[in-house]
Amino acid sequence: MKKIAITTVSILAVLILGACSSQKLNTNSSTKEVKSAKVTKKSSQTENSTQSSSSQQIQSSQSTQESTTIDTRNLSVLQLKQWIAMYEGEDPLDNRPERIYVFNSESDGRKLAKTEVTTVQVDSRDSFEIDENGFLKSLDFSNYPNMKISSKVFPTINQKKLNEKEILYWVVEAQDTVFASESIDPRLSVNYDVVVHLENNLVYADVLKIDYSENPSGGAAIANKTKINEFMVNADGDLEMMDKNDSSKYTIISKIFMDTSMIK
Repeated sequence: MKKIAITTVSILAVLILGACSSQKLNTNSSTKEVKSAKVTKKSSQTENSTQSSSSQQIQSSQSTQESTTIDTRNLSVLQLKQWIAMYEGEDPLDNRPERIYVFNSESDGRKLAKTEVTTVQVDSRDSFEIDENGFLKSLDFSNYPNMKISSKVFPTINQKKLNEKEILYWVVEAQDTVFASESIDPRLSVNYDVVVHLENNLVYADVLKIDYSENPSGGAAIANKTKINEFMVNADGDLEMMDKNDSSKYTIISKIFMDTSMIK
């Protein structure tokens, strides 16, 4: 009987030890799983942080690329016209409407430009070029025909704050494109004036075709003007043109200063 009791106690002891060992193993295993989960979570957070940082770097890089300074030594025709219009707008010779005519140099193919008054047929008023440093040069009238550096930095263009001369350049560019779409060469076939006025806090520009007639009293010819078109700079800084069939309606024809690609 005593032997049986000892055996029973021994068995119970083994069972208890086994249970404790199993519980310890389970506890260790559970602890390892928790630690593993923590490591996995931390690793995931690190990965997310890395991805976020990488994404921010990409966005920063894209932002930097978008705001990259214009290479003034390789300007497009549009950019050259914009620069000239803004320069002339800040320091105009007078308030007559002018077009900007861009052409290539016969000697080296460089882009050159000149301004022409639209009200009369004249050769040119001013000439422009970009030098080897990417600076805008214009005629030095006091040392003609030499050129002088007029501007070293491409201008910031705020279409909501254009002055009268700058608006004239934009309107002339648009009107010349309209004439071209009608198979009319404005540089050879037509003279016109542009009158800018403010109405209800919006800027309007009337285009007036000029037909010159001889003055019976002698002197300068008489300019007979007929309104043929009207433009408006809207509150968003876009250029709109009056509908030919309904003078109360306007259509956006240019969203970028001096660009006329929307006119067909």
